[in-house]
Amino acid sequence: MTPEAAVAQLAASLLAHEIDASVLASLQQPETALILNKIEPLVAPFLDKEWDEQDFEDAAVEYCRLFILNPVAPARAAAYDEKNSLEVAGRIQFMLDSGFLELPKRFKILAPDHVALLLLVYGTLEGDDSIQFKNDNLAWLQDFSGRLENECQHPLYLLAAKILRVV
Repeated sequence: MTPEAAVAQLAASLLAHEIDASVLASLQQPETALILNKIEPLVAPFLDKEWDEQDFEDAAVEYCRLFILNPVAPARAAAYDEKNSLEVAGRIQFMLDSGFLELPKRFKILAPDHVALLLLVYGTLEGDDSIQFKNDNLAWLQDFSGRLENECQHPLYLLAAKILRVV
């Protein structure tokens, strides 16, 4: 897996659903946490401790505020690139329908133009295919990243916004 693919996969896991124990465990791996702390130092306290119920609740509330209930940082192409969002969704739906792409369970409920799903696909491609996919489907990523960075109040989502800068 290329570094770009690994970054895309990490961002996809942060943006696909609320942070749960499995996502947190992957973020807290020592090598991963060291890199993430360099990207966004504010995450250090969240990666260095065992989360309690309130920590998960706080992250879930922020996820809903950002992406679900009257979202301040919608995570779908349609919110940023209305003209091309149907094409993006159509391409992903074709990949799903044709069997080219098998999704993990937690990604199956996402809209075809959801950033996490697009990042997951992008992370599986290599070379010219990944470049073409990014050009065709992720042109709006910088707008989303900027909005997420401006709107988020939880360090892990600030981290996600900064990670998206390198995708």
